[in-house]
Amino acid sequence: MPERDGIIVGVDNGLDGGLCAIASFDGGIVDKIAMPTLNRSKKREVSIATISQWLTALNTPFVLAIEEPLAHAKSSQAVRSMALSFGKLLGMAEVKGWEHDRISVHKWQKNMLGRTAKGATKIAALETAERLAPQENWLKNKRCRTPHDGMIDAFLIARYYLTSHRRAV
Repeated sequence: MPERDGIIVGVDNGLDGGLCAIASFDGGIVDKIAMPTLNRSKKREVSIATISQWLTALNTPFVLAIEEPLAHAKSSQAVRSMALSFGKLLGMAEVKGWEHDRISVHKWQKNMLGRTAKGATKIAALETAERLAPQENWLKNKRCRTPHDGMIDAFLIARYYLTSHRRAV
């Protein structure tokens, strides 16, 4: 856990995921971004260079709470993509010497959302995020009309990390 004035960065590692930095003393949002990506060989990948620049610009000690990929997904391509993103994020954190922790999808969702019907996690996540941060705008940019699931999940991952580590101390 970073020192009192540090931050926790929740990471939803999907290509449509996001990153959300929260203050470790009160869980307030410091900054958030949609997952930056780049195109390689006609496929999208997370942009580690952009993520590293964003994290460095926070200019505050932090811990990364990175969502682990699921072992199963709708397609083998989705499993490949999640595993590649996760590996790139872990590699970046290790090379930079940044504190990081792996977060189970099932654990953070159960803790933050409670029992949720299959297919209803996006709605439950938005409702929870709006309750925890009622003033926050969850749109990716001004042109968007739909809240960005990746930034919402990243926020909830960070809040899960904060609450689970407070209990452990």
